[in-house]
Parts: sequence; C-alpha cells; structure tokens
Amino acid sequence: MKGKLHSVVALLRKSAVLRSTSYLASMVGVLATSSVVHRRYAAGTADHVHPIAFPGVVGITYLFARLRPADMVGWNRTPSRHDYAELAAGLTLGAAAISGILSIERALGWLSAPTWGWHNGIKPGTVIIVAVLTTAQEVPLIIDEELVFRGYGLDALRDAYGLPVAVVLSTLLYARYHGPGWRNLLGLSAFGLFLALLRLRTGSLWLPVGTHLAWNLMQTAVFGPAEGTPSLRPLRVHGPAQWVGTPSTVEWGWFGVLAATALAALAGAELWRHQAA
Repeated sequence: MKGKLHSVVALLRKSAVLRSTSYLASMVGVLATSSVVHRRYAAGTADHVHPIAFPGVVGITYLFARLRPADMVGWNRTPSRHDYAELAAGLTLGAAAISGILSIERALGWLSAPTWGWHNGIKPGTVIIVAVLTTAQEVPLIIDEELVFRGYGLDALRDAYGLPVAVVLSTLLYARYHGPGWRNLLGLSAFGLFLALLRLRTGSLWLPVGTHLAWNLMQTAVFGPAEGTPSLRPLRVHGPAQWVGTPSTVEWGWFGVLAATALAALAGAELWRHQAA
C-alpha cells in the first residue's frame, strides 16, 4: 500500500497533466460532498456550501503544493506587509469598481436606493449582524474560488498546457461553475479573466482576493436587493432585466457584462505595460 502511494506521488510530480487533472477532480469531489452535507444539514438556510468545503479545498491544495519544492515556496509562506498592502489595494479596487458600475446604472434610472437598511421594523443592529455573518460566509467562498481558479489550479494548468490555455480553461471553468445562461457565462468569464490578470500582474492572490471579496460584499452586505436579506443600502431595480440583471446574484445583465469586459481590458493593458517596462 505504501509503495503504491509513493508511485502515485511520483506520477503526480512527474506529469503536469495528471497533476492538474487530479487537483481539479478533487475539487469537484470536495464541492459535491459539501453539497450533500449542505442539503442534509443546512437545507433552507442562507448558508452556502463553501464554509463546509473550505477545509477540504485548503487541505487538498496544501497536499498538492507539497508535491514539489517549487510549489511549496509559493504556496506555503508567511504573509508579508506587502501582501497585506495588496489585499487592501484589492479591497479598494473591488469596492470602487462595483460602486462605479452601480452609480452609472443609478444615473440611468435603472437602480435606486431610497432608504437605509434599518426600516420597517429592521433595527440597525440586525443589519450589522447580517453584514458580519455575510462576511463570514464570503471569506471562505472567495478563498476557495481564488485557490482553485486563480491560484494553485491556474498554476497546475499552466504547467500542463501553457499560460494562454490555462487562463482560458480556468476562466471558463469558473464561469460555468456558477450556473447556466449566456449572459452569466460571458459576464463571469470577463470577471474571472479580470481577476486572473490581476493575479498575473502581481504574482500572488492577495490583490484578486481583495478585489473579489469587496465586489461580493458590496453586492450583498452594502447594496443588496430590497427584497432580500437586510443590507446597508438596499437596491430597487427599475431598469430592463436584460441590462441590469439581479443584484447580489449570478444573474448578470448586459451592462455588467460590458463593464466586466472593460475591467478585463484595462487589467490586460496594465499587465502588458508592466511586462513591457
């Protein structure tokens, strides 16, 4: 048994294709198992599967990173002051990007935020508690997705197929993972490409993690839908659904698709400028 395990480890170290395929397959297994646990024990709640999947995603990623010394250098180190600065920059970038998109949609008359979240019997403390709980759920979600689609998963695909193919594959897998629909596929592909380009620009996950986290929190804890869970400044949608989509969900509108595409183009131009310098 021990000899077979050593043989498997040796194969994974030698074959980049086998390593990337095995890693992504293991992530599918973790998420599928977490979904079963979620349906059995948390069905009907606002919780999602990622807090359940988080230990498996992080643990398996760590085991795969241990296969090669080069991977351990990049994936097993103490965060530095520079890393935290990139995280802060990402939080600022994500909040600014989604705020800009929502501001334009509001100027077009497609959205409004007429009241604060504490109204109709909802207390300010309730809004704060919900924001804290939302953040507690979003953090493992973001770490899971970034590790798999922009982190070790992207690196493993790059070793196997080269960078361009790896970016395309990881971006499409990220978009398809969130569900069906052409607008969703295009919007999430553009957003995923934007995050991947941020990762390539800095060489680490801290900037895309911060950007992704702020983007999600702004659409849930800050500007969530008026008919959903309490948020700081609930949004009401007045514009055409095909252009606005549904805030705080994966239902993208065409305006969001165009905005995410523009962000990806800007990130690509910055990466090209940095590499040419």
